[in-house]
Amino acid sequence: MEGTKLEDWGINMRNSFKISFLVLLLILPLVSGETCEPYETYSITSILPTNGYAFIIVHHSEWVCEVIAGEGTLRRNMPDGEYNLYYLFNGSDLLFLGKSNPLLGEPSVVAEINGTFYILQRRQRIVPYKNVTMTINGETKNFTLTAKKTEMRVYRFDACASLIWNCTGLEFQNGTERTKCNRTEILSYFANTPRKSPSGVKGVIENGFIVFRLANLTYRIPVTEFEGYVSGFFGNKTLNVLSTLHALPAGKGILIYYPGDVKVNMGGLASELSLLFFYDGKKLIHLKMHVGSVQEPPGCGDRSNFSRGLTLSKSLVILTGAILMFILVYWGIRRNV
Repeated sequence: MEGTKLEDWGINMRNSFKISFLVLLLILPLVSGETCEPYETYSITSILPTNGYAFIIVHHSEWVCEVIAGEGTLRRNMPDGEYNLYYLFNGSDLLFLGKSNPLLGEPSVVAEINGTFYILQRRQRIVPYKNVTMTINGETKNFTLTAKKTEMRVYRFDACASLIWNCTGLEFQNGTERTKCNRTEILSYFANTPRKSPSGVKGVIENGFIVFRLANLTYRIPVTEFEGYVSGFFGNKTLNVLSTLHALPAGKGILIYYPGDVKVNMGGLASELSLLFFYDGKKLIHLKMHVGSVQEPPGCGDRSNFSRGLTLSKSLVILTGAILMFILVYWGIRRNV
């Protein structure tokens, strides 16, 4: 009897062990998967200066997790996670011009042809285009059909943007398209992404300052002004990162950039990345890379040009008045004589 109890106990122990082992096999993939953390990287691939402005191209890569043989493995998310972000530095801030994914056949946003820059901006939105009435089970119902509207504009940029081409197209729910576009050959300008590696001067850390020597000018910026922006991404490697910063002339100061990759957790804010700064000789400005609504480049008929026109007109009025006054005085003297 006692032998039977021992045998039953042994069977129960073996069964419990089998169950525990199976549960462990089920849990292990989850535990392994938790150690796999997806992330994104951003890096500056091109800086294209022009008349006090600068076009900046930032490349984005994405790494996602997938479970293979019960283990979480990082995989580069291609092609969807590979794209370029385009910005225009206007002397004090960054304007977001758009993004493109060359791996998906999307055109570039910026092109340089014979020293002249061009900007292609694309906007897509869903719009209603037709109301239809249908009878379903004897009941009349109204429906609104929608279409995807794509607007494209090409600007020539030379210190300001001049619109030289635009096009609007509609893509309907049944797959058909309606487009009214002429001179579409202009889109060939944007077949390739501009490739021009930044050619800045590397800074040197001296006595608590980062020193940039460009041409005949020397800029000395306290290290402490950078630490608040950089330490959150690089931690104890902050000083090493600061020693790799480069700078090049832009507008009324210098553009300062980090030449490597910045890694952030998936879904992190690109605007907080410590990739770009501007220094005007007095104040360090962190240039935030916003990603969202596309911003239009500054047009040639902006307020500053309008103000210059007003100034010229006032000058002409004053000059004309002075001439008339001189003529009246002259004739008055002649008459008295």
